Amino acid sequence: MTHESAGAEPAAGGGAAGGPRVFISYAHEDDGGAHAERVRALWVLLRRHGVEARLDRSAAERPQDWAAWMQREIEAADYVLTIASPAYRRRAEGSEEPGRGEGVAWEARLLKDIVYRDPHTWYERILRVVLPGGSREDLPAFLGGHHVTHYTVDPIDLAGAEPLLRCLTGQPYETEPPLGARPHLPLRQDAAAPAPGDMPAGNTFTGPTAVQVGDHNHQTNHFG
Repeated sequence: MTHESAGAEPAAGGGAAGGPRVFISYAHEDDGGAHAERVRALWVLLRRHGVEARLDRSAAERPQDWAAWMQREIEAADYVLTIASPAYRRRAEGSEEPGRGEGVAWEARLLKDIVYRDPHTWYERILRVVLPGGSREDLPAFLGGHHVTHYTVDPIDLAGAEPLLRCLTGQPYETEPPLGARPHLPLRQDAAAPAPGDMPAGNTFTGPTAVQVGDHNHQTNHFG
């Protein structure tokens, strides 16, 4: 799938070779930059393996209208990766203290709009990602709960990211086996049943028999 906008920057690297374009949405945590470095490691890994991943790190090297930049990137992305973290959830859900994480809050509004307009298939484009030390509980509620797929990338290397990379590049590990010819399956042959020629010509009435059921007498008819 491809989502283009008039103001989107042209794809480079993997995107030019036909790889998917991906926007990484994340929050800076108060952890001395450790979470941001894990996000950067994922960005580098994806680009190294043919995915046109986009992150704010390189965009910050030049002046930006950040609201316009975020909108362009989300509209142009084939996939948006939302990276779980406590600050990401707070800011996406509007529970962060005023004046902090305004960029994530803006991105969340754009993502909410996608979910609202496409409630049945949004999860095919907005992918939930958990990095080492993270938890899927730190994803915003509007991106679904435990019933929506999430990708754990741990460690951040080719093996750890394989399920995510398979999804992004359209290379599933398990595929549907081809359908073969329908086999001929014989009917059941019951050995205890008499052959058709051994069946009696008709039924023979042998008269009623009394049957005691509780305080009531019942009669049953017997046919031979």
